[in-house]
Amino acid sequence: MTLLRPSKRMLALVAVVVVVCIHIVFYWKPAELHDVDGMHRVDDELHRAGDELHRVDDGLHRVTDRPHDDTNGPHTEFPSLIHHHMPIPLSSHWSLLDKLFGPPTLATKCHDIPIPSYYWTAKDAFTPAFVALPNPQPIQVGSTVCVRVIVPAKPQRASVVYTPMPDTPWDSILIDMVGTTNNVSVPVRLQMTNDVRNTRRDDVHVYEADVELRDADEYRPRGYIEFRDAEWNPDGGLLPVDYVPEPLYVPESARVEAVDDGSSMYSLDRYLELPLCTDPAAEGRWIHTDMLPFDPHLVPEPENHNLVWLPYTCRLQRITYTDFASCLATAYPLMHWYGDSNLRRSLKKIVSMGDWCSFNSTSNATETRSCLCEDYQDPFMPFDARYRELIIDIDQTGGQALMQPTEFALVPDNTARVYLHKWEGLSTRNKPAWTQGFDARITPQYGNPQVALISLTNWDAAFSSRAYFAVEMQKLLDYVQVEYSNYTQLYIRTGQYYCCRTDQTPNAPRAYSRLRNAYFDQYVIDAFRERFGHSHVIRIWNVAQVSERLPLSVRKETVKCPANHARAEVVEIENQILMNAMCNYFEPYVPMEQASVGEEDDLETDQ
Repeated sequence: MTLLRPSKRMLALVAVVVVVCIHIVFYWKPAELHDVDGMHRVDDELHRAGDELHRVDDGLHRVTDRPHDDTNGPHTEFPSLIHHHMPIPLSSHWSLLDKLFGPPTLATKCHDIPIPSYYWTAKDAFTPAFVALPNPQPIQVGSTVCVRVIVPAKPQRASVVYTPMPDTPWDSILIDMVGTTNNVSVPVRLQMTNDVRNTRRDDVHVYEADVELRDADEYRPRGYIEFRDAEWNPDGGLLPVDYVPEPLYVPESARVEAVDDGSSMYSLDRYLELPLCTDPAAEGRWIHTDMLPFDPHLVPEPENHNLVWLPYTCRLQRITYTDFASCLATAYPLMHWYGDSNLRRSLKKIVSMGDWCSFNSTSNATETRSCLCEDYQDPFMPFDARYRELIIDIDQTGGQALMQPTEFALVPDNTARVYLHKWEGLSTRNKPAWTQGFDARITPQYGNPQVALISLTNWDAAFSSRAYFAVEMQKLLDYVQVEYSNYTQLYIRTGQYYCCRTDQTPNAPRAYSRLRNAYFDQYVIDAFRERFGHSHVIRIWNVAQVSERLPLSVRKETVKCPANHARAEVVEIENQILMNAMCNYFEPYVPMEQASVGEEDDLETDQ
């Protein structure tokens, strides 16, 4: 007689039944065995589990039988799994047991939720990298959801030259929690879990993050692996690796709802009740103008997709450049700016009173190459972009570079003066070296400013090794300590957000990557806070997070700009953030001789 081979579905159902029986025998109280209603509930769960097995089986057929196409549902910016014939990961099978016995904990913070041991057995040959929401229960807006990403072990490649920075991951994973209705993108900033296996190149890696959701909506994780094997970090002259994203499997059940009971301070209906913004690093989100419950003219102008930037904890007002010039003359009549071409684009907006690359501009259309990406070669009447040092006076009619030597510290009435030092970060690309100006002393020549604005990362991540940059940063901190007393506020501008590609410039490719740039930014911020946090006002002008929170399809538009400049509409929004922070915050300007000096003695004591 021929024996019938049991089907996979039958074996899976038998396995579930066995597990339920074991659970009954070892964990249920005797009284529960006589609870008829309880037994009916178990029976119902078994039926539902069987139905789930059928759905999983059907899903497998759909994945393997569906014709190849170039779409991935409504989120076409993410790599499709269809092209990869990926098996369903372990998490889907174990989710059946979760449904039978419920989540192991009601905790929402990642550190309170145990990591299942089977995560650490995931092998690349059997399961793709996948996303897990260990407790996807509805949450109140302003609460957090735990997001985990499991990257299975894979055989070590022949090339092992790429290594991560200290305390950074092997894998670069771009992932957002995306609202299904409002399309709000909340970045998931994954951290390595505290396990030694995360430090090994060829082992399983488990990452997690607590993500705060502050807009009412249902959210789903969306993303992909950008690089493995630390190839996101082409440090020390290594060549950038081609950008070939690897999909993340996201189970259909991986979704969470953020609910607003009407009391949330983050509600758009209450946005106009918020205090004015004074923090240039305030987190926010992009909202389409059609979804605003108030007049869009009450907030800064939208970017080119009609998205407006709205911080969560404060309100941005639309400040005119005429009013900004008046604010500068009143509170910040002397400023020193150090930066690259991104700062130049910002200053073009300011000195032209917003006319540069605006919708009302008579000289530039917003879709020209200058406005979208590169403006270096374009003539600009107020100042010449080729000069390394410029003195620019700004009043309510506009700005103009000074062509003749003058007493730079003596600023005319109703005017603000900017000393602009253009550099390529702290890299060796500076001709002459960036230290030359500091060696000749800055403040004796150009006065003691109310603000010193310093912009780094863009050139540094591109052309400097991490070790070289650390040495140069210490030099810069020493120079800043000599030049600027606690009278001067220190504004630190982050680099531009970078994603979705690697640089392929012939002969001199830039070592950019999303994760590498982010770590350079954080290094700069931490270094300034550690050295000057006790003595100076330090403010972070975080332009990176503004672009990071755009929908991914919009972020990908920067691929067309090798220089990684923000387009003019985003430059305008970056400026509005700075202008609100400076002009909603300032106290009346106090002349230098009345301010506290002698900080050097305290600093020397602390070293």
